[in-house]
Amino acid sequence: MAKAQAKVINISEPTNGGKESIDYSQPYAVAVTLQGSADFLFHRWNAEAVDEKAKSAKNSKAKKTDDVESYVYRTEAGELAIPGEYLRGAIIHDAKFRQDPRSPRKSAMDLFKAAIIVATPLASLGVADWDYLDKRRVMIQRLCTSTRISRSGRASSKTDAFEQREHAYPVATHKR
Repeated sequence: MAKAQAKVINISEPTNGGKESIDYSQPYAVAVTLQGSADFLFHRWNAEAVDEKAKSAKNSKAKKTDDVESYVYRTEAGELAIPGEYLRGAIIHDAKFRQDPRSPRKSAMDLFKAAIIVATPLASLGVADWDYLDKRRVMIQRLCTSTRISRSGRASSKTDAFEQREHAYPVATHKR
């Protein structure tokens, strides 16, 4: 039985003709600068600050005041920041009002949720201090079925009324 011989074909230099199609599928990074349309209210949950407040003596200064510094996120450089996941969530929920190019009935929200990854844990706001403290009375419902920690004190077990306390939250304005 005779063996088949492979035929050698000379090819010219390989080209990069598929580069454009390949580039469309490559992930890429984007640096963004955001401008807000409303003031940003900071209210970070800091478990250590809550524990210290809970352990402090009744009617002490620690119980009656808020540690507003514990309400903000800061970068290593000391600038105010928001978690990168908050930024990702804002972009994803904005996509709810855009159409998915694959379907005329769907929003692009699911597409954005799958495609967007935030590379930074904290996104800097570029400023070191907040603009003002927002002081408002808040209502805290005292009847609840789940256990939760509240920074505003304890309710009387004899009433199902609301308790009003004054809290101060740091706020950054969008006018920068």
